[in-house]
Amino acid sequence: MQFRKSINALRALAVLSVVLFHFKVPGFEGGFVGVDVFFVISGFLMTGIIVNGVQQQNFPLLGFYASRARRIIPALLVLCVALLIFGYFYLPLDDLRETIRTIKSSLLFSSNFSFAQSGNYFAAPLHENWLLHTWSLSVEWQFYLLYPVLIMGLHRFFGTDKTRFALLAAALISLLASIIVTRVNPTFAFYMLPTRAWEMIAGGLVFLFPLRLSQRGGAICEGLGLLAIAVSVLVFSEADLWPGYLALVPVLGTMLVIHANTRSMFSGNPALQFVGSISYSVYLWHWPLVVLLYLCGLLSSWPHVIGAIIASFALGTLSFYLVESKVKKGTSATRTVIKFASLTVAVMAVSATTSSLVKQHPDWRPALVELGQPEYTSKLYPQECYPNAYAAADCKLGTGDVSVILYGDSHAQSTAAAVQMENPQAALSWSRGGCPTLAHFAMHDKTVESQCRGFNQEKLQQLKTWYAGIPVVLFSRAALYADSGRENSYRISFPERQASFADAYTEEYVSTVCSIAENHPVYIVKPIPEMPFSVYKGLNLNQRLFRQTTDISLPLQAYENRNRVAIATIEAAASRCNATVIDPTPYLCPDGNCMGSMDGVPLYFDDNHLVDAGNQQLKGLFKDLIKPI
Repeated sequence: MQFRKSINALRALAVLSVVLFHFKVPGFEGGFVGVDVFFVISGFLMTGIIVNGVQQQNFPLLGFYASRARRIIPALLVLCVALLIFGYFYLPLDDLRETIRTIKSSLLFSSNFSFAQSGNYFAAPLHENWLLHTWSLSVEWQFYLLYPVLIMGLHRFFGTDKTRFALLAAALISLLASIIVTRVNPTFAFYMLPTRAWEMIAGGLVFLFPLRLSQRGGAICEGLGLLAIAVSVLVFSEADLWPGYLALVPVLGTMLVIHANTRSMFSGNPALQFVGSISYSVYLWHWPLVVLLYLCGLLSSWPHVIGAIIASFALGTLSFYLVESKVKKGTSATRTVIKFASLTVAVMAVSATTSSLVKQHPDWRPALVELGQPEYTSKLYPQECYPNAYAAADCKLGTGDVSVILYGDSHAQSTAAAVQMENPQAALSWSRGGCPTLAHFAMHDKTVESQCRGFNQEKLQQLKTWYAGIPVVLFSRAALYADSGRENSYRISFPERQASFADAYTEEYVSTVCSIAENHPVYIVKPIPEMPFSVYKGLNLNQRLFRQTTDISLPLQAYENRNRVAIATIEAAASRCNATVIDPTPYLCPDGNCMGSMDGVPLYFDDNHLVDAGNQQLKGLFKDLIKPI
């Protein structure tokens, strides 16, 4: 297709939005919509190539795949090799092997499947993955594989006109699926092709249903489209369910700009044209720099952020001129496919071999500091766990009679060792990660909601009929649920209550705690402090890259601000239900700072789960809880 400056300028707008969003630049909270802009552009261009070729009876399918491979694979291969080398020298063993697994899934264009199973795009653990951004490449590649076959089949049986309307119907079906699934399973909707295909087909509809616009009409169309994209970047945020119907705003905006195809200050801007040309490589290289700053605790340091943004564009420029521009376009389709398939297999083979060798021979790597990764599950006590239909941990800890019940989310499991240090008998640990301790609530992820509600209903019923008089200790990463702007999958709401969120949360929590207190002494543990990033990974990278041994900490004031609603709710429940509040902050936050590590030793497995070293800091916190049986 003929080069269009307006599309190149849109690419620049898209990559700038994504980069500034990922580096957390204020005002770009909705910058993730840049990916939606890319999808629409891709759909428009691919539809034009395919339909023109099919109509002229000159569309080589293998040639189409080869052209896509030339565009996507070379720069991606270079990035993966660079990350493999970086990981070999600087990443801890487990992180290196996880990065290698992601390299393989990225090169197979299946990483979106892996990330969809791992959790919400905006959640912290995924933001430690060096290749998280390749999910969009995987979605596009899957679209490239299926889309030309679909158009060829439709054109053969129905002709050009009916093909246009069939694709319109397909886009509407995919959009409807996106709207429905985004409410039920937002993680699936975000990552998977069936709920994203409509955005790319929407771009194709611009080609299939062209508008004849006057110069003035084109200018208005472009202006409205740019306004829609700008509003999306400025107004939307990670708190919004995405894509769903909200994605219509940037998608329609992009369609309008492409429809307009005008010569304007926007399309004629030389800077935007340059950024648009290097946009793919910038997209590839910026995200590893985001992860690097995040893991080193530097994502809030403006000098480092500005330096990383500049580095993103510098690396993108080098990648464009030294890799993308050097790919020969005259090579036959068969040779191109064989060449890139061979290179991909070679990189995957080297990655797999490296993963195996570093596990078997850790001494082969440079003698840099290697902090042993702490175990997530404590070794301080024996445990016997049982299958649970709700993907929960149902464990008996220690031996003898049960003297205490630990109930809550994953913090009930990770902090159990601190209780057992004071307990000569056994404890029951009932925990399900990501589940608030509430009887009635709604969550954006309906699959998680169903599991959590089933788990809580079962345990609350057991507490009414079993273990009468046995103390119950409630744990919760409460800020995860009480903060309405937090990650999509775990945000809670109370549709049956008309009060404000804070009041509704308090009333529901008080109701749940009081129901337990009817048959048990109840102890409520205030939230364990959350660190700003993964403690173990941050310590490793800081020591390896910068030879820094400064401990990781968080101001106590920041902890109190984040947990303001949660702490008020806990205190209300304690007062109204005759429960006892247990405060871990005097043990974990000496001198006004909550410690993530002490003397270089991680107290956390990640950014919020204590490990044995962290539980040791809580020694004495639960000494008055256990009563001899």
